[in-house]
Amino acid sequence: MSTDLIPPQKLIELIGSTSAEHFVHLGKHFFDIFQKHADLKPTDRVLDVGCGCGRMAVPLTAYLTTGSYEGFDIVPELIDWCKQNITPRFPNFKFQMMDLYSSAYNRTAKKKASELKFPYPDASFDLTFLTSVFTHMLPDDMGGYTREIARTLKPGGRAVITFFILNADSMRLKDTPESKIKMKYPYLSGQVFVNSLASPEDIVGYPEETIKRVFRENGLTLQEPPLYGFWCGRKSDYSFQDITISVKSA
Repeated sequence: MSTDLIPPQKLIELIGSTSAEHFVHLGKHFFDIFQKHADLKPTDRVLDVGCGCGRMAVPLTAYLTTGSYEGFDIVPELIDWCKQNITPRFPNFKFQMMDLYSSAYNRTAKKKASELKFPYPDASFDLTFLTSVFTHMLPDDMGGYTREIARTLKPGGRAVITFFILNADSMRLKDTPESKIKMKYPYLSGQVFVNSLASPEDIVGYPEETIKRVFRENGLTLQEPPLYGFWCGRKSDYSFQDITISVKSA
């Protein structure tokens, strides 16, 4: 990979990667998941919700030869880097800033994520993905985004979304020494669990039944079982977070 498509270290750390090597590794890893589990094709029109500084976009630049990519994020410097370094070389890759409130990433914004209408027409995309987005969003915002994901997906389109999924297995494992995240506090009357009551959006976990219900209500069929990750100490080769793949109803 060309080094001019690797962001500065401060941006890499802002999106949760530790190094340029980690940035590249995660991008390639999810690219493989998109191909193997979500039937990504070079002709697809894709949407990256919470695109950061291009961790998922960069490995797609050599692949979406006749397709296209749209990405948006709520952190200005991340979008600025993508606009300056990716779009000039790959005009089919476009990035937008959304000024939305987040206690973790954008405290000065007034508009809530639940109020956002994605700036794309109905049935625009073959594949939409969110990596480490719903892990920082509370239920109203997650529900609003899910409605927009479903609205902008084509019938038969796929959505790849990561979560910290709470079920009998992960609730048992999260309290063991092997767990990386304890998810200690029930929040909003137990709708979700969080790691910090002072800053709940830092890490948010959703009950598996809640995810299934929200998807179902919005016409998304979850492929089961999810690709469970190793955040809670589970043995898994998929990812740190849990990965859901769903399909928009025809």
